[in-house]
Amino acid sequence: MISSRGHVRCTSTSKNIVYCGNVLASKLPKSQKWMSLKEVAAMKSMLASTAVVVTFCATPTGSAEFPKTGEAEYDSYYVDNVLAKIDSEAGTGGIVEETGITRNVKGEGPFHDMSVRCLYHWSLVGAARHSNGSCVHTDKDGDNVFATFDDNTTYLMGGTGKYKGITGTVRYTEVPLHDTVGGRQAVIINHKATWQIK
Repeated sequence: MISSRGHVRCTSTSKNIVYCGNVLASKLPKSQKWMSLKEVAAMKSMLASTAVVVTFCATPTGSAEFPKTGEAEYDSYYVDNVLAKIDSEAGTGGIVEETGITRNVKGEGPFHDMSVRCLYHWSLVGAARHSNGSCVHTDKDGDNVFATFDDNTTYLMGGTGKYKGITGTVRYTEVPLHDTVGGRQAVIINHKATWQIK
């Protein structure tokens, strides 16, 4: 079959039988058969190259390497959900679920754009408030860091994926925000982290 541009349109089967239109290539004139086989070879080469390019573009480049040691400053933005609370004349205590996100102060780098979920206990006796708990920081790849914390320090205790083997300390300070509608506490916490991965 000859196209409007004078080329023979050919296809090949899985058994390398070449058809041009509905005609078996071996029944074409010699000049058309030679052109047909040449076109088929060129088309196969072009399709193979296209498949390689598409595969390369579709394959994830992999997550960026996380530094084995380092320092970073980042802010976390949290909203609290009080799960339970007890009161007495001597003191008050509560269990809180806290969720939020992190942002590296440079706009990129370690601990940037992570989602965070924490569970912690707080107690208030007189003017003395104490808290301790656990958090999981999860990055865009799904890798996470498990941390514990007390009144003023977070301890990096391990992780998954690129954070496997991480340890470190994170000093933090809190900036309270106005409660949300519905009475949930909101807070910005600034973190200064140092870590190593072994």
